[in-house]
Amino acid sequence: MNKVAFIDMEGVLVPEIWKFLASQLNISELSITTREVEDYKKLMLYRIDILNKNQIILSRIQDVISQLNPLEGAIIFLQTLRLKGFDIQIVSDSFHELLEGFLQKLEVPTETVYCHRLQVDDDGYIKKVIYSRQEGKHEIIERYPFALDNSIAIGDAFNDFTMLKAVSQGYLFSPSKEVLDKYPLIFSVVNNYQEVINIIDLLYQSDRHKFGKF
Repeated sequence: MNKVAFIDMEGVLVPEIWKFLASQLNISELSITTREVEDYKKLMLYRIDILNKNQIILSRIQDVISQLNPLEGAIIFLQTLRLKGFDIQIVSDSFHELLEGFLQKLEVPTETVYCHRLQVDDDGYIKKVIYSRQEGKHEIIERYPFALDNSIAIGDAFNDFTMLKAVSQGYLFSPSKEVLDKYPLIFSVVNNYQEVINIIDLLYQSDRHKFGKF
């Protein structure tokens, strides 16, 4: 039986990109993320407006982001999941244009990444988001019906809730206070990669749990 790990990117495998941009560009308005705001599309319209008002083009954003590395332990975490038989699928509300460098460092093939794209004008300014899905991250998981009873999902923000609900085990990874105040109790709250591995190992050992059939 196929096992799939659906994993968010920012806040789980890599630092929060927009918070880093806010600090490096000295634009505090960019520090707001989906850990604080539930309406992602509204948040992106706000971000695009702030970037354009400050005359920040995409190539400058990419230059700033290139300074970042994956979170400590992220590469080993993905390797460990693969050794335990999980296929890794990245489900992110970030953008191909911002994630390419991280994917190489994490050894994640582009074809296993589901995220959005940015549309820019002739001068390099971001004009709109081309969304890869309309309702939520659960849309990606529904493409893998064979995996729904044999899968995990890991996310850290409001926009991850539908993904975490769609799988056997949803893990809320080091969530903010705002997220923690609203999270459904069906999720497991974890604060580091080892806690995820420990839970998975315990589930493997239990014949009474769904994961016992793995």
